[in-house]
Amino acid sequence: MRSGGRIAGVDGCKAGWFVAFRDKTRTDCFVAENAVELADRLEGFDAVGIDIPVGLPDRGNRECETLARKTLSPRRTSSVFSAPIRPVLDVDDYRKACELRFRLEGKRMSKQSFFIMPKIADVDRLVRARPSFGRPLHEVHPEVSFAALAGEPMLHAKRTREGFDERRRLLDRVHPPRALDRALAAYPRTSVARDDVLDAFAVLWSAARIAERSATRLPASPVYDEYGIDMAIWF
Repeated sequence: MRSGGRIAGVDGCKAGWFVAFRDKTRTDCFVAENAVELADRLEGFDAVGIDIPVGLPDRGNRECETLARKTLSPRRTSSVFSAPIRPVLDVDDYRKACELRFRLEGKRMSKQSFFIMPKIADVDRLVRARPSFGRPLHEVHPEVSFAALAGEPMLHAKRTREGFDERRRLLDRVHPPRALDRALAAYPRTSVARDDVLDAFAVLWSAARIAERSATRLPASPVYDEYGIDMAIWF
């Protein structure tokens, strides 16, 4: 990874947000408890990739997720969750969120999306309130990044031993192995899971491509939500 700027890859974890970053020639990591701390610590970075929906529709599905599933077909399509629509974003009860979405567009929402909704809402509020944070921020899906690195979707699920090993081998090609070792040893598994670390480093690889202007975006042309936020997945 040759980007000489300041870049970061961010993945949600039990402790908040796990961040792998590169500052010139140094690769390191930290944990931010919330989105405000995340934005404060990443102020001035050239490119930040994050594994969370950025830009939300009022109705319907996001084209970027449909295209990401096609990219990961047939093995890893289930790893792409559908983002919630913005009207349900602050509903804190799963049943009520499903009822509201059903009234609006005739379908419910997945539990996977509901469980990460507080993180989605935190990032969404911050992107709208702090343009300096939103400008370098790009949505990245780790499984799409791994598929781009390998030339095909991963064979194994990420939480299996085989899945960990195949992803680690790919990352060792593009990151200093010692940086990965330090990151894996830095936090207890109750705070940061092993797959959180690997996902963040996969997102970091895509952030480098974004900074170098060599990344691919899904879809190819911008699709904006009602706040003018581009809904795209980059790799």
